[in-house]
Amino acid sequence: MKTIYNSIKALTLGLVFLLSTPLHAQIEHPDTILKITTPTKVILTENAEGTNIEVRSIGEKDEIIASVLTEYSSESSVKTKSREGKLQQWWYNRNLLDVSNEDDSYWGISVDGLCIGLNNAINQTPENGLQWSKSFEIGWLSCLNVYYEFNRSKISLGLGFDWRNYKITTSDKCLIANEDKGIEWGKYPEGSKGRFSRLKVFSLQLPLLYEWDIPKSSMTFKAGPILNFNTYASIKSVWDDADGNRGETFTKNISPRRCTVDFFASFSFCKTVGIYVRYSPMKVIDVQNTINFRPLTIGLGFGI
Repeated sequence: MKTIYNSIKALTLGLVFLLSTPLHAQIEHPDTILKITTPTKVILTENAEGTNIEVRSIGEKDEIIASVLTEYSSESSVKTKSREGKLQQWWYNRNLLDVSNEDDSYWGISVDGLCIGLNNAINQTPENGLQWSKSFEIGWLSCLNVYYEFNRSKISLGLGFDWRNYKITTSDKCLIANEDKGIEWGKYPEGSKGRFSRLKVFSLQLPLLYEWDIPKSSMTFKAGPILNFNTYASIKSVWDDADGNRGETFTKNISPRRCTVDFFASFSFCKTVGIYVRYSPMKVIDVQNTINFRPLTIGLGFGI
């Protein structure tokens, strides 16, 4: 009990020292006040002598700008432990629940953010048509996930959603469904001007991701497979006729591959904004006589 009391007393004194403004330091002029406005790192170390708290400054040099030691009595029984952490500001906290173990590992529940990118139809058969600059993806990487965190690493399994559009805006051809529930190139009505034709695929996704906080930086690397259940697909084409009237066709009579696997990787800054790449080695449509391709997406991630 005495050890616990001493530890609480030491931590309380240390926090009072850090939070008091202005803070006093031992320097050449005893009447000078040291004011710490932007500390980047606080290190607490406990050993047999006592608890030592160091405040280090922001800048190219890692300098100690303040330090305080709370000594223990010779009769105290102390277990030694050291932990270091950065004082960083996050625009939100994505962890909903943490369950800590004695070995500093964690089980918890959290969310991952939004992904917005451009889709490239790799290895189109026949070649050309769908345009990378016009095709886009919007996805919620994980609206809920369960994770296990240890050291600088985290492994998570989540549930998310994804919408992919593959688009062409030239007026010479459009997407149509064929008798095999595949897709092929067709023509807009004679005398009309095509506006766009697109293929849309909606997926329920299960991302299994490994996350690593890169040492001495605010960068995070994340990678892993994503299992997709493609529950919906449709084709839509829009044109203007010779009189300027809008016309369109729409069909869901196509057969996407119902289960696909993507490979995902991202780099993010402060787990707030970053870039990601997503690629599937599996083709989108699940029939032979069809336009087909493998999707590659590059974009921005927010909150990942």
